[in-house]
Amino acid sequence: MSLTLPVSDIITVNVSAPAAAVVAKPFNQGLIVGSSARIPSYGAGARIQQFATAAAMLAASPVPFQTTDPEYLAALLYFEQDEPPQFLWVGRQDLTAIQTAIPHAGAAGTGYAVGDTVTPTQGSASGAKLVVLTIGGSGAVTSLGTTVGNQGTGYSVANTLNTTTSGSGTGLEVDITVVGETLVQAVSACALVNQQWYGFTAAVAGGVADSDHLALAALSTSSWQSMFYFGSTSDAAVLNGTAGNIALQMQALKDRAILSYNTTQSGLYPNNIYAGAAILGLAMGLNTGVAGSAFTLNLKPLAGIAPEPLTQTQYNNLVTENCNTCATFGAWIGYFVSGILPSGEFFDQILYRAMLVNQIQTNLMNLLTSVPKIPQTDAGEHMLLNQVDAACAFMATIGYLGGGVWTGPQVLNLQNGQALPLGYLNQAQSYAFQSAGNKAARQAMPIYACGLEAGGVHSVQVQVYTEL
Repeated sequence: MSLTLPVSDIITVNVSAPAAAVVAKPFNQGLIVGSSARIPSYGAGARIQQFATAAAMLAASPVPFQTTDPEYLAALLYFEQDEPPQFLWVGRQDLTAIQTAIPHAGAAGTGYAVGDTVTPTQGSASGAKLVVLTIGGSGAVTSLGTTVGNQGTGYSVANTLNTTTSGSGTGLEVDITVVGETLVQAVSACALVNQQWYGFTAAVAGGVADSDHLALAALSTSSWQSMFYFGSTSDAAVLNGTAGNIALQMQALKDRAILSYNTTQSGLYPNNIYAGAAILGLAMGLNTGVAGSAFTLNLKPLAGIAPEPLTQTQYNNLVTENCNTCATFGAWIGYFVSGILPSGEFFDQILYRAMLVNQIQTNLMNLLTSVPKIPQTDAGEHMLLNQVDAACAFMATIGYLGGGVWTGPQVLNLQNGQALPLGYLNQAQSYAFQSAGNKAARQAMPIYACGLEAGGVHSVQVQVYTEL
């Protein structure tokens, strides 16, 4: 019998497969948040669930939605648009979560430390983790706080509740003084669980309060790269241009959000109260990401929402306030105008800027995690520039960036008046200019990305000359 030796003694072959690249965040899925107790706050399927149709919500697990639930009514409008989105996320605002709790007088405990967490004991309620914010003598608790995602469920206002703790403190009893998450807390809790959505709105019976509009718009403004708020109001003060109305407040704050004026019109069209969901569905459905798909919200048909019977003065008031609406122009009935934000910008500008930022981040992270290293050399910098170029090329293919002439300041070698046929130019200085400190910190040379937004036509002026 002859013995054979392995070929690997002569030829060694190592097989390696790179990790799958991360896909950029989708910007065509919306979130509707409401307080119907259908989605659990904790456990399996908690906080936020995805649906492909409104009908699927009626078979949700563990508790189906009902046809009268605000979230379901809003979802109908979301999916009713001419180009319906593929997916919808529905999130839970828990009205039984702890909003405020304080140490019970005379039972503040001993041995606690700042940062300890305590859980009140109340019937079948669970999940709350109150944070010890301040302590007094002997470790007695003087104040408590809540954190998003840890406010619990099933609680009610009550006094002298026993607690369990993560630390060594004992004897603390608490008073729950306020229950119920705010809409901002609910949206933030949804984001902690899943961030596959971009636009969001609230489905609240009776409409969203002005204070919530302001809070949600503030969240949108500070987080516009990852989430964007769509709201509607039926406040007549907005229509009449009354000083201090919600549209003017948001305009003064330069909020990056959508506000639309939509009334229930004497009860004839009650679902107009959920117009924010219709606009959200319109925006998410139009954002397909395919070549040439860039859009504006101006003059798009808004299905399911009755147009407002506006006078010219009322329409002018809305325009002045940077507030949108659904209106009729001549024979064109039920068109949404114009996608403007309180800040004076337009939704498509913010959407595509967010997509560009995300695409650049995704491309660069995928590169950094797929190679052994990027050298701090001009050749290495070129690898980074290629990824930024690819992101810009994608946005140009969509139609967000377009060829033209740069009229901004000089950026490295880019001059005012220089043509950018691709709609963008990305540059970086040579590593010969890098400081020793930055090189030691393993920083790349800064990349300067310059792009020309293709814009979008919202109005046309025509001068007609005639002659006999």
